[in-house]
Order: sequence, then structure tokens, then C-alpha cells
Amino acid sequence: MAVTSPRAATDTATRLISLLKERGRSLSSLLIVTHDHPDPDALASAWALALLAKKYCRSRVRIGYGGIIGRRENRMMIDSLGLPARPLRASDLEAPNLALVDTQPKFKNNPISARRRPTIIIDHHPKSSSTNADLLLIDESVGATCTMLAEALILSGFKVPARLATAIVYGIGSETQNLGREAGRRDIDAYLAFLPKASMKSLWRMANPPRPASFFHSLARGIRDAFIIRNIIGVHLRELPNADRVAQMADFLLSHEKMRWSIVTGRFDGRLHVSLRTSFANGEAGALLKSIMGSGRGGGHKMIAGGSIVVGQTAPEDKWRKAEETLVTEFLNNRGISNPNHRLFPFRD
Repeated sequence: MAVTSPRAATDTATRLISLLKERGRSLSSLLIVTHDHPDPDALASAWALALLAKKYCRSRVRIGYGGIIGRRENRMMIDSLGLPARPLRASDLEAPNLALVDTQPKFKNNPISARRRPTIIIDHHPKSSSTNADLLLIDESVGATCTMLAEALILSGFKVPARLATAIVYGIGSETQNLGREAGRRDIDAYLAFLPKASMKSLWRMANPPRPASFFHSLARGIRDAFIIRNIIGVHLRELPNADRVAQMADFLLSHEKMRWSIVTGRFDGRLHVSLRTSFANGEAGALLKSIMGSGRGGGHKMIAGGSIVVGQTAPEDKWRKAEETLVTEFLNNRGISNPNHRLFPFRD
């Protein structure tokens, strides 16, 4: 059941710690899985849960993920903090105890079968009707999943290493755009609790990593080919070296002073990835994207959403373009724009 009461922070943390104490040595081995192509919130959450499981249950913990970590900021987080996460192997999924963080089996953005019942699920996305676990902690009132884990660490009284404190601060900060997007009192309190323990140098390095030439090619295309219609800005980035560029460009384009929505697509690994952003606090971006994705997977929150559909690595160009245009047209129709061809391309020479 989702946690929604004013005592949510204490209740969530208490329930997690109670389960770990109850399981004890029976939880001697634990696989923690994030969503595919994990972001800082998912990675920090997994690391925090790993520490709690080791302390309470003496667990041998593995943190695994599907996909790749392509965004340079996220790669720098792994490298500079020594975060113990690795790509999942098929044999990892045979682990008897499984925890999912920042995702749910039904979301299809992780390699876990929807038929498997995890030991633990901790997430801040809306609950899928079929989601279940021995301990299910879903709290939509927080802006980041790692806020919930940070509260459990505080309640535990355990000494938190500076590297993990840095990861938590970066996880909350990146998920809420430095506490400016969908952040509440609990996110702020957790952020401030760990900020004095965090490494400012590491935080700076993660926020300002060296970027490859391909990043600037994507940025140039994102600006040059961006279209505008009313208060919506969007672009098709075409083929990309990693899926993270899509969300990155959606955030960037929404910074245009007159825009209230951004929609960006990009091709990676045979899938068409899409990110949707809005500056409306109650924009219901997640529900909107889910409604237009059809057979694809998608969802999110009020101001931020993402998803993907399979097109096929060997699909012809016209199939890719049809998929791109179908998504954008469905979105524009939802926003009351009946003629999606009335787009301006103001940044082309």
C-alpha cells in the first residue's frame, strides 16, 4: 500500500528497518536491481539499501542494472565515488532474494519478470496495479526514491560514508533539479542532512564532467532541428550513442523562456526513446505519456516522464520516422493542436 500519511517518513523507514531486522541472516544474499540505464536517484537508492542490508542482515549484496550508464554525469558518479554497481548477468537473476529500487516489474524498464515477487520494492513512482512484494514501499509524495532510503539511514543511526552521503545528495539534487522540481519538505530535509557529509569536489566533478564530441553533435542537432508550436518545443535526435541524451535534451529545451512543454525522441538499441517535460506543477506528464505510448512502456510524474517503444535495430528509415511522428502527433493532439504540421523551426539558418 502506498505511504501517504503525514508520518510517511517515519513509517517508511521503520517498515524497511523492521523487515531487515526480521529477516536477519535469512537475507544473507541480496540482489538489488535498478531500472535500466540507471540515473543518480536509482544508483544512490541501491547503494543506501545495500548498506542497510549489510548492517542489519550481514548480507552479501550485489547491485545490478540493465542497459548502460551512458550519460557522462552518471558515469562520473560511478567512477568518482566507486559506486559498487555493475551490469546484470543472466546468472544474477537466479538470486533467491531480490530488491527493486526506483522501478517496478510491470514498468518493463528492468529485466525482472512481472511474474516474480520481489522481496523488497522501494519506489516513488505511481504503483502499478499488479505490483507486489514482501515489503512494498511506494511513496509518491517524495521527489526522489533515495529520499526514502536516506530517511532509513538517519533512523538507523549508522555511520554513513562520505561517498554514500555524496551519492544521496547528488541523487536527490539531480532528480529534483536541485530541489526545484517536485521536491517537498522531506526531500529538502534529507538533502540537508547529508550535505555536510558530502564531498563538494565530487559533486562538482559529477555535475561538470568532460564531454565527448558526440555530445556536442547531439546538442547541435537538438537546437538546429528543434520545432516550436504554441508553448511546446521538441526535437527528433535520431540515432544516439546512449538513451540518456533524450532526457538531457528535454530538460535543456524546456529552459526556453516561452515554452511550457518539451518532447524529445531518440533512437538507441532498436528502441525509440521519448522524454516529456513540463513546467506545469500539475501537468500529469507521466499519465499523458503513458496514454500515448500504445504498446510501448512509459510513465513518470507530474512534470517529468519517459518511455520507449521497440522499432527494431534493422528497421528501415521510414518506419523510424513514422514512429517518431506518431508519438509527437499524439502528444500535440492531446494538447489541443489539431494540425501538427504548423511547426516553426526557428533555429535553422
